[in-house]
Amino acid sequence: MSRAIKLISPKLAYKIVEEVKQQNCLLSEVAKRHGVSTKLVYQLVRQNDQQNQTYKVSHLKFEINQAKTNLKHLVNELTHLQQSSVQ
Repeated sequence: MSRAIKLISPKLAYKIVEEVKQQNCLLSEVAKRHGVSTKLVYQLVRQNDQQNQTYKVSHLKFEINQAKTNLKHLVNELTHLQQSSVQ
């Protein structure tokens, strides 16, 4: 994380990213409006994108593990049913 990012409040960082991402404002316009450099706005947006990507990957891994567990239960249930029907 750059030193400049550490110097602004998390609330301001969130507001800057929100303006760029949700309101589709230009980086340079947002930078001027908040008195920061365009480079800093870019870094904040990029950092936010990386955090979102990391969250998405973690969430997908969690969902895959849940699906694997459910599949194991279903296979066990099917095996039990098949064994019961043979007897």
